[in-house]
Amino acid sequence: MKKLLALAGILVFSISYAQVSEFQKADVRYDRKIKALYTKYPKANDERTKREWHLTEEKVTTYRNALEKIEEEQKKAIKETPTAGMSKISKEAVYETGIASFRKLFNDTLALSLANFASEPYKAALSFVVDSKGNLYGAKVNGKNEDINLFILAAFYRIKDQGKWKPAESNGGPVPSIVNLPVEFKP
Repeated sequence: MKKLLALAGILVFSISYAQVSEFQKADVRYDRKIKALYTKYPKANDERTKREWHLTEEKVTTYRNALEKIEEEQKKAIKETPTAGMSKISKEAVYETGIASFRKLFNDTLALSLANFASEPYKAALSFVVDSKGNLYGAKVNGKNEDINLFILAAFYRIKDQGKWKPAESNGGPVPSIVNLPVEFKP
């Protein structure tokens, strides 16, 4: 059973890592095309704006496809989920260097992703599961803009394997739990 769980964990990690590289490929492709567009149209005009929009939509579609693949693979590999009826959590899940450190890492990654897309302050809530082994999965974003929510999820999956989480505890043992993280972005 342990070997099966280890194999499932490795599979999820490798697929998640492959999808993260899809985000990076999309970013590089977008940056290259934007640079060429700005060279061709150095001054803002209708054609440049139209092409910028098209490139943005292309990047959003690539992110959406990568996230869908991550979610599908996680559904196959998840063996435990937090339940409302489980015993009270006596100790919440914590990031190895503190939640402020995780928040900074997340915000730095998010700021780079959203730099060209958000023009107004944006608030959302990110939630994810920390399982009894400290693995992260099941990220969800509650916010008003679907595209910006997508970038928030992509930022989460880019950093989810950077650092360790100590799982929540109940009755002295590790248990899965949900972590809620408010997200606020100010361009």
